[in-house]
Amino acid sequence: MQSEEYWDPKIELMQRGELENLQLKRLKYQLRRCYERSAFFRLKFKRAGVQPDDIKKLDDLSKVPFLFKGELREEQRRYGVNRYIIETKNLREAYPTSGTTGAPVLSFWTDNDKEYIIDVTARTLWSMGLRGEHKVQNAFTYELWAAGFSIHYAVQKIGGFVLPIGSGKTTLQVKYLIELAPDVLVTTPSLALRIGSRLQELGFDASDLSLKFGAFGGEPGTAIPSTRRRIEGMLGIEAYDYFGMAEIAPSFASECKEKAGLHWSEDYHLIEVIDPKTGERVEEGEKGVLVITHLVKEATPMIRYWTGDITKLEYEKCACGRTHVRSPQGILGRTDDMVIYQGISFYPSEVEEILREFPELGPEYKIYFENGGMGGSSKCVVEVEYNKDLHIEDPSKLQEIISERLYDSLGVWLHVRIVDKLLTPYVGSKIRRVYH
Repeated sequence: MQSEEYWDPKIELMQRGELENLQLKRLKYQLRRCYERSAFFRLKFKRAGVQPDDIKKLDDLSKVPFLFKGELREEQRRYGVNRYIIETKNLREAYPTSGTTGAPVLSFWTDNDKEYIIDVTARTLWSMGLRGEHKVQNAFTYELWAAGFSIHYAVQKIGGFVLPIGSGKTTLQVKYLIELAPDVLVTTPSLALRIGSRLQELGFDASDLSLKFGAFGGEPGTAIPSTRRRIEGMLGIEAYDYFGMAEIAPSFASECKEKAGLHWSEDYHLIEVIDPKTGERVEEGEKGVLVITHLVKEATPMIRYWTGDITKLEYEKCACGRTHVRSPQGILGRTDDMVIYQGISFYPSEVEEILREFPELGPEYKIYFENGGMGGSSKCVVEVEYNKDLHIEDPSKLQEIISERLYDSLGVWLHVRIVDKLLTPYVGSKIRRVYH
């Protein structure tokens, strides 16, 4: 039963030893299910020389091979989904991945899967302050993107009111923010910035809104301090980072009111951070690739799923009292979004952190490579639109200043171009920033 502060205090305040005992019990059962019921997992485990009985403690999970999205794509292409669906009874829904990195992969929900997903989503929303008296403008897409539905179901479970507006439709978003007067906005950081810009264009400002807070996920942004400040300033709210993925659960990690990083739901998911070069777990506080194992998912459980997201973990109890492990700076980037230029590697989020410091710039930007022509080397270009509400006296001078700031931060010179208008397209429900 929820309390004023916690959705499920017994779980959220569980001591480390008790939590790990619960994880081990669920992990053993999950591995046994996968081995016995799935030809896909059984073959994968046998090739690695591991059986479920080999896992006697949580650290033994390192014996189990990682699961990559490419494997699931190939499995689905060759055999369909039948070989890796573990539980076929009571299947209720299926959702594809976004398709930003390749062909979408389907994830299925049973009745119990749906119940756990709604529960963990309600937990995240409750931790940010959502209560039964609140109205939510849900601007996550409802077009086969699971997060739109998980938010919808969870708001209703809490007892709140939800407007299923979906993504995009920036002017319509503004219309309902004014007319319906919702308390909460749930969307991507990029759409939040577009909504803020549209509000300004239409002559509104934050004081015209009734919003109290917003939950922003689906792409990096809210954990970037300068982006968070801009969203909060434009919309007059507290902005919280949110994380999910269709393969695992669409909305299962979030910040609490302390804004001290993503809280992971460790009763439902076993969280690891792995060094991509060695395949070994990194020490607490070190960066690596996020790897997640389902502990209760029935239909399509993921075992040591290699997410491609870069993060780090902190086990110290949060000031809010919750004991589950956190990622103090959220998701730092993705392995497939990393840019390598002149021997220096960086993520779009590091560029965004600098761009958001300049009020003269608008919300849209992209990073791409431009060929230097015959005999010329390619150059990395950061193209960003200017803020139409502010007049730029000398764009070329501002470009130089931004290039210098990027060099100071990244250690490499990028070519900055300020343009009148830039339309950054979405791939599925997520915005695309890097063009290789």
